[in-house]
Amino acid sequence: MNKKSGWQLSGDGPDAYEKYIVPAFTRAWAKEIVKRACLHEGEKVLDVACGTGLVARIAADQHRPDLIHGVDVNEVMINKAQEIEKNINWHQSDVTTLPFPDNKFDVILCQQGLQYFPDSSLALKEMNRVLAKNGRVLLSVWRPIKYSPFYESLCRILEKFVNAKAASMLSSAYNAGDPGKLKAIFAKAGFSRINISIVVKQMRYSPFEEFVIGGIMATPFFKDIQRLQESRREEMLLEIYKSNQDYIDDNGLAAPLESYIVHAKK
Repeated sequence: MNKKSGWQLSGDGPDAYEKYIVPAFTRAWAKEIVKRACLHEGEKVLDVACGTGLVARIAADQHRPDLIHGVDVNEVMINKAQEIEKNINWHQSDVTTLPFPDNKFDVILCQQGLQYFPDSSLALKEMNRVLAKNGRVLLSVWRPIKYSPFYESLCRILEKFVNAKAASMLSSAYNAGDPGKLKAIFAKAGFSRINISIVVKQMRYSPFEEFVIGGIMATPFFKDIQRLQESRREEMLLEIYKSNQDYIDDNGLAAPLESYIVHAKK
């Protein structure tokens, strides 16, 4: 690792997400969920909590884009999705009040969105409402943070160097990974044939330092880090590096990530 890190945090969150997070791991997970969906010709597809539209774009690589819709509550994310891909149908909306009629979609996809919904049960009921009879939903949610060692260490370091709020924001991504509870809320929302798989993949990015700095730009707490003294940021980066030595090789970061993928039918 270079002595000087270049901790000049700047830039736009969605841009940083596309530049650093997508190639490091979310593209691989998006491909996985689309592959498991086994899209058939003519099916209408909805990507819920679509963010910058990655899952919808992956689906469009093999499916008519005019049959694909993406929805997200965040206007900035939807604007970025529209900027990247104009042939998909994008909508800004809360997941609990989806702007679609009953039984519209054959397939609903949701990558790492459930844990952020204020009311996950209501969100799933709304997904069930817009899903056609015998339609299917595929949803991914991280397993507990101990199964993602890079982010487990980052959470601890954020609390030490930044504040408890930043650490809590990060750890919230891993709070819904309980298969028993997942099955229960899916069943309560009206889904059947609920199947949950454990999937293991790897974060890959080189150089390591670039991923750490760029990845933080994509987070809601990057301004808190930006406000730290430069020497404190350097110390923080060094601790992140040392804490992840077991997951750094000659080709950069190589850390495992584990997620549940839920497959259910209406």
